[in-house]
Amino acid sequence: MLIDITTVVSNSSPLIEWAKSQYNQHVAMGHIGTHLDTYEKSNIPLEYFKSKGVLFDVREKSEVSIDDIEISKIDKGDFVIFRTGQIEKYAYGDKEYFNNHPQLSKELINALISKQVHFIGVDCPGIRQNLEHEEADRMCEQSKVYIIENLCNLSEVRNTEFMVYTMWLDDEEMTGLKCRVLIEQ
Repeated sequence: MLIDITTVVSNSSPLIEWAKSQYNQHVAMGHIGTHLDTYEKSNIPLEYFKSKGVLFDVREKSEVSIDDIEISKIDKGDFVIFRTGQIEKYAYGDKEYFNNHPQLSKELINALISKQVHFIGVDCPGIRQNLEHEEADRMCEQSKVYIIENLCNLSEVRNTEFMVYTMWLDDEEMTGLKCRVLIEQ
């Protein structure tokens, strides 16, 4: 069974208007809906297209620590997904969705980098908040670990391990690449 965990934004969304009002509309559009952050403009290896996935249900945690997950379940090359519940609690695009969202602890981020995972996916706007958002994304990207934000439909995932297919289009001007993410369980 395939589950699409991609958040798609309609052309009538206020977020589209926001992007159009930005200095660089092209770059801003890449950060709407489910996307992969590439602030360092690196080329993501094609082998990352298919990864074993691991899902951790961390709802009701404002900061997810290494103690909140079973780190031993994570292998090199995995797509690690955190179900924070943010996109279930607030509709994507609502002000509340972006304000004070859950985040991963710095210790957990470093542990995931050490594990050499391919992707860290979240159902919220980022793995860290505010000014630490881009800094954390860059640190991960420099280690060939990529962050995918604004995932949805995680409540439909029944298994804790599965295959994940991630599709993106490279664009050397973009710092956010729209992508489609599918789970096969």
